[in-house]
Amino acid sequence: MSIQAAQAYLTRFGWGAQGKSLGITRMFQEADVAALKSLKAVAALRPRGVLSGFLVIAPPSPQTPTPICAFFPPVTGKQQPFVIRMRLAETLAKEGAIFSAYSDNGDIVLEDVLAWRGKALFQTAGFEERWRRVGEMLEMWVADEALQGCGIRFMEYMSLAELMALQELGERQVVEFVPLAAATKRMVWVPTEESAKTTVWHARREALVGPDIFSLWSDKGEKQPHLGLVRTLATSKMLRLHPVDEFRVNAAWNKMFERWEILGIA
Repeated sequence: MSIQAAQAYLTRFGWGAQGKSLGITRMFQEADVAALKSLKAVAALRPRGVLSGFLVIAPPSPQTPTPICAFFPPVTGKQQPFVIRMRLAETLAKEGAIFSAYSDNGDIVLEDVLAWRGKALFQTAGFEERWRRVGEMLEMWVADEALQGCGIRFMEYMSLAELMALQELGERQVVEFVPLAAATKRMVWVPTEESAKTTVWHARREALVGPDIFSLWSDKGEKQPHLGLVRTLATSKMLRLHPVDEFRVNAAWNKMFERWEILGIA
């Protein structure tokens, strides 16, 4: 009965297998590249192949007189929903909340706040406002892994500039872009083997444009050179110290930013 009560609360807000099946995530597409340049968003790294479910804090109801906390895995998975015992302040326990969440190495990772204290949030509030509720939850929840039966932690987000500064992704990681606007789906970008292939290019430093701007061309003799993308401070420093303005570099196609990324000197 406990799981059914939590499922009913989830369905009430339009989520879950029995609700409207509202999705908050979609795959990153080619058409998103141009939009990403002007999109107000944050980013996160998450395990490859791990889908999101829900952590539900369901308030008391006529059928269930006590609050219920439960995790609902993604409907495509084989894992069954299970109850989690949480130490919560009375206010949150009586009013309820719904989080988008996924399971990672035995922990439940909370990544978004979909409903808070009995009110729908995803459809009406931007991500920054939704994520502020995490600070409120920290004041209403005492972490107790022994009682819970699992760890509960929060997703770590970064700016797009911080994402570009990363030297590499983990072998089993994907990138999730989270638009700041309300009711806007996340976009998951999965690196491919094609994006990791490196080739050798001729490079010329464009001093009149900027210190990290390079023109790239191959031995095929293109009519119009490409612009090289420099994403890390280490690569930038290496290129700036090169004694001549034209040299050969290793570069790989960065599908996310639609540019050749300079990885080092050939």
